[in-house]
Formats: sequence, structure tokens, C-alpha cells
Amino acid sequence: MEFYTAPPIKEAIKKLADTAILGYTNATEEYYDAVCGWMQRRHDFNIKKDWIINTPGVVDALAVLVDAVTKPGDSVIILTPVYYPFDIAVIAKSRRIIYSKLINNNGKYEIDFADLAKKAALKEAKALLFCNPHNPVGRVWTKEELLKVANICCNNNVFIIDDEIHHDLIMPGYEHTVMATVNERVKNNIAVCTAPSKTFNLAGLQCSNIIIPNAKIRLKATACSLLNMQMGLNIFAYTACIAAYNECEEWLDELITVVNGNAEYIENFMSENFPEIKISKLEGTYLLWLDMRELGMTHRELKIMLENAGLYLDNGEVFGTEGRGFQRINLACARVTLENAMERFRHAVCAEKAKWSKDGKPYHKTLKIGDKLEGFVYDSPKKLNVNLKNVIQKNTLIVFSRYYECEICQKTLALVKAAYPALKLMGIDVKFVMQSDVKTLKQAENKYPFELIADPKAVLYDRYNIFEADGLAGMVAGDKLFEKMIGKDIKKLLDSDMLANLAVSPLDSSEKTEGPRQMQLSAFIGVNRNMQIIYAHYFRTVADFPNIKEMIKALK
Repeated sequence: MEFYTAPPIKEAIKKLADTAILGYTNATEEYYDAVCGWMQRRHDFNIKKDWIINTPGVVDALAVLVDAVTKPGDSVIILTPVYYPFDIAVIAKSRRIIYSKLINNNGKYEIDFADLAKKAALKEAKALLFCNPHNPVGRVWTKEELLKVANICCNNNVFIIDDEIHHDLIMPGYEHTVMATVNERVKNNIAVCTAPSKTFNLAGLQCSNIIIPNAKIRLKATACSLLNMQMGLNIFAYTACIAAYNECEEWLDELITVVNGNAEYIENFMSENFPEIKISKLEGTYLLWLDMRELGMTHRELKIMLENAGLYLDNGEVFGTEGRGFQRINLACARVTLENAMERFRHAVCAEKAKWSKDGKPYHKTLKIGDKLEGFVYDSPKKLNVNLKNVIQKNTLIVFSRYYECEICQKTLALVKAAYPALKLMGIDVKFVMQSDVKTLKQAENKYPFELIADPKAVLYDRYNIFEADGLAGMVAGDKLFEKMIGKDIKKLLDSDMLANLAVSPLDSSEKTEGPRQMQLSAFIGVNRNMQIIYAHYFRTVADFPNIKEMIKALK
């Protein structure tokens, strides 16, 4: 948040700094009383102090709990789109992710209970990472919804890791329920992750209160925390938490009023200026979820436009593929900050539309069966500025890979080369597109029986929406190739050529303007001699190769 810390918290920290020896410390009875009292008053959850363990933050707790309740190779269910560290917490512990997509019902998200039950019944599914209120979509799940989730998980022995870090931030007219309270059975099958950090803007003090009624799971979580060398919180964390919970409820109530007013302001602004932008009603958190897909831009174009306007929102794609074309905006700031931001937003969108009116709207199309392949003009080592429609003579497989020096691209080239004789016998041609220049491909063309296409500026990739992954987790999550490479130890990735090639942080939002895209995913596109799409497979991860039998059947 962009609000200053509540005065009672600052005063408590100052007093501690003035009077205490700043050494190691442990939780005190006063701390436990503050947490238990807060949970009882604000959430009607009667807890025991013995149920509480501490980690430096809820994200730390997610990884600790994944470690405690699953084994390497097990799977964890995640409802997507969701806060991106969920993926990292699973992958970092060499576990697999099972995604269950939330249903976007005209801006209001709902849980797909049938899909969740199907995924929970899988024998490898051992845990659910759950978010209540949900970040980024702002839902406060009802007691009835929570009960359904709890029963599905309990019936299938799936442990619930319940991230409730935003549970104090509930908008007027909505009611939050701690999932652990929906019935007695779930209480033994859940860890409720809470903290004062979002509520009171104390993230830098690194304090979380993790509530685990199950003694065996609590002991395992404590042991896993110690194995991760988490020995306790800093001395200021406990004091700040005590002051927040005991003295700052009025501050929180005022905060909620401000956040709710800011949400209404954004809703009214978009309704008046950009009605095509759909807003998910803010029920909880201070983060508003905006569907900007109807503006007509790809998520890459949207990000560039916003940043050029000095607007650094949270790009929806970091919350999963389902978030592409969405933006998350932080409402915990002064109204004038939002007003200035919205004025820049209005100007940026209007300028972009004016540019389209003058120069024409950039062509971008995610190809699907039945579409026409338009504007496929390319360079190869033998020819420049070739229009595919003038040279295509048979059904053709177009492979979009990465760049020639890339280990992943080399493996894909070898795979296609091995398959080419069979494809040729069936009357199928192949063209292989890379983000390498003509000079590089000229040195390699004699190694391959099919045409290599140079697209160093990724013009064709952008034209047909061959997107990059939205982070390292998106590159590798669920890949069989990845699992084979690392086995059951994620640390093996640190020594792999693959990581060396991905010379970019998964959380780095900066755009590379030159050179091949390190996070580039691939696509296999089939087209007939009439330039009609007969097959399309866009990779979701780095090794999400198509089903060969299905591809051949479509291309024949």
C-alpha cells in the first residue's frame, strides 16, 4: 500500500528500539493473545496459541507447507488465475502442478467444482493451494462455496493450504469465512495462512501467523521450516503485530472505506470512458482486476502501452495464461494518484486508437483450424521476401521454435529432422521458423532437408501470437522433458544448459528489444495449399509437444 504505517505501530517499534537489546527473540504470550484475540473478534475463529507457527511471510509458509504435506513427484492443485508465487512454491519443491481453471462468469469468477473434484480424485493430488479472498480476482468465497471445496478435499485426502493473507480486507456488503470454520472435519485438514502484512502495510517486517490445528502436520511444518534454516522472526515483527491487532482496528476500518471508494471511482471511470473494459467487482483485497481484452491489444502490446504512459500495473499474464489481457491495479493509494493514473491511461488508449485510425491496426491472430493464414512473408537462406501463398504446393507443417543456438531449438530441429522422411512420404512439407538471422541459418541449412526461415525480429511470431512464457514457472511447469531433466530434484536445473539459456529472471518485467526472446514458446501450425489452417498447437510450456498421431492425421 502507499499509506503510512498506523501511528500505534510506529510508536511501539520506536519504544522497542529505544529500550530493548536487539538480539534474538521468540514469540511472547502477549503476541499469542493478540493473534488469538484478533482471529476471534474479526473472524469468529476460536484458535489455540499452540496452533500458531511463524514464518517470515505467507509465501515462505506456502513452500514450507508444500514440503510438509507432499513428497517430491506429488501434485498440488492450483485454481488459476492466481498469485504467481503459488506456482513457484510448488516447483521449488520439485512437485507438479495440477491447474483447475476458475470460471469467468461475465467478470464474476466461480470455482469449477466438477473439475476440482475430478482433479482432487487423482491419486497424485495431495494438496490444494487455495486463496481466500482470491488474488487477483477479488472474490470473497461464500461459506457454501468453501464447504464444497472443503468436502471435496477431505473426501480425497487432499490437504488444504489456505492463503488468507487478505482476509481482513473485506469490502462493505461481503462477509469473509475462514475455511477452517465451515465444519469440524476440515479443521484437521487445513493450514490457515495469515499475517498483518497486507492489512497494515507491514510486509517489510516479515511476520506471518500460520494456524495449523492438526498437531502432526504442525510438527512436520515446524521441522521443514527449521530444515529451510528459518529460525524465527526479527525482533520488531512480534511487536508490530501486537500493536496492529490490539490498537489499530479503527485505522483498518477507515482503510476499507478508502479502498472501497477507490474501487467505485475506477468502476465509474471505466464505465464512462471505456465501457468495453470489464471489471470484476471488488469483494476483498485492495487489488482490482480489469479485463482489457476488448481494447483489441495483445497482452504484450497492452504492457508496452501502459509502461510508455508511466503506468506500472500488474500484468495479468503473471497470474497464469488465463490472465492474459487483464491488468491488476492497486487501490491502496490516495485518490489523486488514481486520478492521475486514469488520465494517463485515457490519453494512452486514445493515442493508440488514433494511431490505428491513421496507420491501420496491427494484425495479430491466434490461429485456429479453419482460419486463413494471412501475410506469411519470410526470408530464408535461399530467398528473401517470399510470400508463402505463392510457393506452397502441399500441406505444410510450420514449426515456430526459438533460436538456432538454443539447446531446446536444437532438440526440436533433431526431432523434426527424424520425422521428416515419414512426413515427406505422406506428402507433407516442413518449414522451420527461428529467431535467428539469415547469415546464421545459411551456415546450418545443409544439415536439414526442410526450409529454415529467419525471423530475427519475431515479426511472424507477433503476427500469429506465438507468445513468450510469462515466467520461468510457465516455461517448465508440468513438462515431461523438464521432469526427466531434473528427476525429483529441482536443484539439478541450476546446472543445466537450459537455465543458462534462460538468462532472465522469472520475475523480471523488463522487455528485451533486441536479440532472441529467452522465454519464447513454440507452436506447430498446419496449413493446406489454400492457406487454410488445418492444425494448430500452441505450446503452453517449453516442451508441450503435440500429440504426433493427432498432428499427422490432421496434416494428411
